[in-house]
Amino acid sequence: MRLHSLSTLVSLLLMPTLQNIEQSFGVVPIYRKGNDLKFLLIQHLAGHWAFPKGHAEPGENEIQTARRELREETGINDVMLITSPIFEEHYRVNRKGEAHEKLVRYWIGYVRDLRVRVQESEVKAHKWASLAEARQLITYAQSRNLFDEVIRYLAL
Repeated sequence: MRLHSLSTLVSLLLMPTLQNIEQSFGVVPIYRKGNDLKFLLIQHLAGHWAFPKGHAEPGENEIQTARRELREETGINDVMLITSPIFEEHYRVNRKGEAHEKLVRYWIGYVRDLRVRVQESEVKAHKWASLAEARQLITYAQSRNLFDEVIRYLAL
């Protein structure tokens, strides 16, 4: 089951085929202790706050990429990924003056430890945030919409 907001569905209809789209894969890291949930956000070197994500390496599938990116960017190895549903965000990025479509697929990942070791070459900072803090900290509207979809799925 894939959950999409109306804006995501419109973007899907207007996007070129997947062969023309840059793809990344990531994890929405969640730490749960009783009824308390914390969400891990990272601040990328460019300054924006989002969830860990990245591009596939040759021979990797989407899940392997998401796990590797989480491990590389945060040092988190021990994660239980929920493989369905997949949450997606779509947006345009400018590279060298050219607009490119981007699709990022995320999975919910429950972690057992709050310890984080950021990859300093890609990550400026990190924060384990409450639901309200995370929603406020996320920089881009597309990522906030994706987070809202995750929250609806979790029935929070």
